[in-house]
Amino acid sequence: MLPLLNIFNQNSNMNNSDLIEYLDKKGKRDNESWEDLAKLYGFRNGEAARGCWKNYRKKHKVDKIKEQTEKDLYIKELEDKVVKFEEDFKNGTGNVTYTGSVEIKTKEQLFKECNIDETKWNVDKMVCNAWGKEGNQSWQIKAWLSSKKGVELFQEKFVNFLKDYKPTHYSSPIRFGINKPKGCLVINKQDEHLNKYDIHGDNDINDRFLNVYNKIDIILQQATISNNLEKIVYIIGSDEFNSEWSSCTTKGTPQTNILSYENSFEQICDYEIAMIEKLSSCCKNLEVLYIQGNHDEYVGWHLAHFLKKYFQLNDNISIDTENVPTKYVRYSNTAMMFNHGDCVKPQKLTNLFSVQFRKEWSLCDNFYIFSGDKHHEKSQDFNGITFYQLPALSTATGKWDNKEGHIGSKNELTAFLIEEGKGRTNILKQPL
Repeated sequence: MLPLLNIFNQNSNMNNSDLIEYLDKKGKRDNESWEDLAKLYGFRNGEAARGCWKNYRKKHKVDKIKEQTEKDLYIKELEDKVVKFEEDFKNGTGNVTYTGSVEIKTKEQLFKECNIDETKWNVDKMVCNAWGKEGNQSWQIKAWLSSKKGVELFQEKFVNFLKDYKPTHYSSPIRFGINKPKGCLVINKQDEHLNKYDIHGDNDINDRFLNVYNKIDIILQQATISNNLEKIVYIIGSDEFNSEWSSCTTKGTPQTNILSYENSFEQICDYEIAMIEKLSSCCKNLEVLYIQGNHDEYVGWHLAHFLKKYFQLNDNISIDTENVPTKYVRYSNTAMMFNHGDCVKPQKLTNLFSVQFRKEWSLCDNFYIFSGDKHHEKSQDFNGITFYQLPALSTATGKWDNKEGHIGSKNELTAFLIEEGKGRTNILKQPL
């Protein structure tokens, strides 16, 4: 029996060694049971296999040794990588801690070194710490992130599209009559709401384009009979679309539209291209101003940027795409202020006028403020500054308009003829 006992002990030792070697290298997997390991390595049962590993671990203090070894390897492996990244899905924020030998000075470096998706995250704040001697320094960077909103992502994609867009449009020669005073025509389109759904069924957007185009053509004919137009100031934006791409206003109020965002944007771009081509043929200089609206601030901004790229080869066309609520123009001795009128009251606008336009204020004798938003006409004199609130161009009636009784105001296209040295000499109107 002794030889058999010796053989059994030898086999048992071999089984112990094989099990310990396996667990020491790979550890026990979640899908492995002690019974499985016992069968694999020749133990009587799972408890025997578990006891073998427990005794070895206790005797050799495997946990502490292995923990320290793994920690050293982990730190070495992540020496130049992100040590910690936490994301708060609910609040749309994140935190990154970087430790390594590369000094990070810019957010672009942070994105690269830490493998952060820059299309998804903004870097709001970065803090840098260093230790060690010069030539052998280590760096720790802590960064606080916020997820980019849909608006920012959409803006970036649109701007990237325009970078590669190549227009082919050139300006046409302008001819003027003799013995006519020089002038500037102001065409301030307000509250056009081209894509707004009409509850009475008048929902052909091309009819709306043609209606406004023809009215502007009549006004151009009237203006050029009496004056040589040195300049035309043409307003785009100011609730031209009716909603953002989300089918809501900029602040999130749901809107009912005729067409999808993609179709409406394409067609309104074509409409404005035709309009600008027409206007530029009637003046020496066409100044297109984008004015923020409260329904479609960002989509209007996209339109302005597209048009600026499209007409970039035209020397007599300038397009102001700056996304600010108020803009100013001086023609001869006339100062003009443009604001949609949704936030600031008329009296406050007059107070801001002389402050924000102070560099050219003393060169002017005539002062006009042009606004909209309220969909009905109003004019008022504030100690020599004339305020005009223009009626809406939109003829569409929505459910809310009908419910609230906003259905009585006349829809008109209103233009102002500013003569050199005299100021406003004519107001040209066309009903829609």
